[in-house]
Parts: sequence; structure tokens; C-alpha cells
Amino acid sequence: MLVVEDSVFYRTQLCRLLQQDGDIEIVGQAGDGREAITKAQHLRPDIVTMDVEMPVLDGIAAVREIMQMAPTRILMLSALTQVGADATFAALEAGAADFMPKQALQGDGSAASARALRQRVRELAQQAAPSARPTVNEAPLASERYFAERPLLVIGASTGGPALVSELLADCAAHLPCAVLVVMHMPAGFTRYFAERVARHCALPVTEARDGDELAPGRVWVAPGGQQTTLRRGARLELEVRDADGEDVYRPCIDVTLDSVARLCGNRALAVVATGMGSDGAIGCRALRAAGGLVWAQDEASSVVFGMPAAVIGAGLAHDVVSATELKRRLRLGR
Repeated sequence: MLVVEDSVFYRTQLCRLLQQDGDIEIVGQAGDGREAITKAQHLRPDIVTMDVEMPVLDGIAAVREIMQMAPTRILMLSALTQVGADATFAALEAGAADFMPKQALQGDGSAASARALRQRVRELAQQAAPSARPTVNEAPLASERYFAERPLLVIGASTGGPALVSELLADCAAHLPCAVLVVMHMPAGFTRYFAERVARHCALPVTEARDGDELAPGRVWVAPGGQQTTLRRGARLELEVRDADGEDVYRPCIDVTLDSVARLCGNRALAVVATGMGSDGAIGCRALRAAGGLVWAQDEASSVVFGMPAAVIGAGLAHDVVSATELKRRLRLGR
């Protein structure tokens, strides 16, 4: 690993936490973005942890140059603030693979968070090294109808999801005839900033989901981090946002959301399981498919991490396997 952090104290602490189990080797350290680019090219690390705010060159610019000159997996460590979250999402859009909040590695919960950090690093290390992706020629617009007869679209994602969902919604048709619910593995607090950021570039209203919100076509909700979001039947179909159970691994959990979608929407829902580690979404897709719903999975070539879509495809649950480019085309059609 290459550890990039301008604070010598925090950099030392981070190296100590990463090496605690003996299976992660620190091959270099950098105190600013320019030094990070030089060392990434020279050392060719498997993974880079990247600070956001640094002197000489910030983390966003460093990520952009590293992904152009020496593509590798980059894990952002971000402050849980409006500025920190915006910068983190910009870095993800520039090519970073994933992020963790810095605050989680400090204070009373630091031991558990440090274990989670090491596990995240191990999982990233198991993925194929990124490379510059060729430009894909988009298919010509056709007369397909994807959303008109399904009033709810659920997009589930994890690692690589923020950048993908930002791109999808930025290209989405203003007349989309269904409601959209985005469920991503994201810490509490970041989902509000993500929704606000996406809303600036999306033709549809985008908000963080709140308990009691009624589903309506042409609107986008982002499931809050740290909680579970499901559907319930009120005067109309509405969102239920509740505290996660102690044993819940993912908060929010795509399986939990899709289980309620299967029960209340059945064949009137479409689920897209996109890039992410693990297999969250596969159980929910099984329930949705049994209820007559439609399931799409992202293809391997356009996924940052193919774990979640692969679990859906491998179980025979995907009606269609589509690239990120094709997903954007279908949302742009908006019908």
C-alpha cells in the first residue's frame, strides 16, 4: 500500500493500524498529492489510501492523474462534513474505488473501524486492477419501453456506486414515468450530501428519503446511511425509514429493501443491482423475481467491483445483464 496523508501524526497512526495483522505491507508514504502521483508511478502499489485536503495538490487532482498514468485502487479517507463529502464524491467520480470516513478511525470506535478498514483493503486487493476503459459507442435509440409499466425503479450498489449513480441520474430523462429509490452502502450523513450533490445535475428532484415520503413518478430518493429503508402501504405507497437492527451487516441493506418491494409492488417493480462487493441484493432479487418483478444486473466490464452483480447473475436471477452505458441509454429514453 501507498499511504497518502499530509498530517505526519495521522499518517503514522494509519500505517500502524493497517499493518497490525501483518498481511498488509506499506511500500511508501506521501504528504501531498504531487508526491503521491510520483510514488504511485514509481512504486506501483496495489492500493492507495488518499487524503482529500492536502497542500501542493489535493486528493481529487491526485486521483485523476494517478488513474490516467498508473491506474490502481484508491480508497479515500474523508472528513464527514459538507466540504469533505463533496470532495470525496468528486474523487470517486475521478476514479477512486471507495471511501471511509476519517472520524471512524478515531475515538471510542477506532478498534472496530480499524478492523473494518483492513477488511476493506483486503477486499479491494482481491479485485482486478483498474485500467483505462475504452470509449463505448452507444447503441442507437430504439423504441423499447422499460419503465412506463413499472412505477418503481430500485438501484442497489456499493463500491463504485456513487460515481455510477451520479452519471446515471445526470443523464436521466426529465419525464421518467417511475419513482427511483437508490440504496447504497454508505455511512450515515454522507447520503444527504450525496443526494444534494446529485440534485444539482439531475433533471428530477433528488432527496434523502424520510419516513413517510410518498412515492411519486419522476422523483428520486436516496436511502439514508446507517438506517433501513422499506416500503409500506399508507394512503399511497410510502417509504418507511427505521433504525437498523443490531445484527444488520449493511445499513442500508439492499436485500431488506427489495424484500418489501417484492411484497408490496411485485411485478410493478424493476431492480438494478450494480457494482459492489459481496452479495447484498441477491436474496432480495430472488424474492422480487418470484413476485413477478424485473431484475437487471450490471456487467463485469463496466463494474468497479463485480461481486454484487455476479451474485445475482450466478444465481440465475437477472433478466438482463447491461453495461453502464446501456443503463444510461435506457434512463435517457425515459420510457
